[in-house]
Amino acid sequence: MNFEKLLNERVIEPYEVSSEEIAYLLGVARRDLRTGKTVSQSNLDWAFAITYNSILQLSVAYMNYLGYRPRAGAKHVNTFKFMEKALSKDQQSMVRRIQKLRRKRNITIYERAGEITEKEVRDIVEFATRYYNEVESKPPKAIIEKSYKLENE
Repeated sequence: MNFEKLLNERVIEPYEVSSEEIAYLLGVARRDLRTGKTVSQSNLDWAFAITYNSILQLSVAYMNYLGYRPRAGAKHVNTFKFMEKALSKDQQSMVRRIQKLRRKRNITIYERAGEITEKEVRDIVEFATRYYNEVESKPPKAIIEKSYKLENE
């Protein structure tokens, strides 16, 4: 994986974190995915936003594991530009879908309430679960195990 272009474009920057910090982010991603499922019974907009956040946190955890973070200013966009380069060709379509979800999330958070349907929440929860399964397997097993241990303490 070569990230020189993203570095030169100032989309990302080098960043070092401990395996424990990455484990915590993985835990946040799992928590938000679970919460998105739960909140879907009472608030579709927030269920969508929280589930989207699980995708973002998982992506940031993977970025951190690889030694990078998104540059400030366009964190979400920059995170997913990075992920499109970091993931395999087969997984890149998932990132393009995330960019669409990001735009939908922005509308519901910043512009209009009530835009999210039950079907959209079901779809994003299903998608986030698949995405989590794909990306969580990339860092070493020890970090993943640590994330579950920290979550249960």
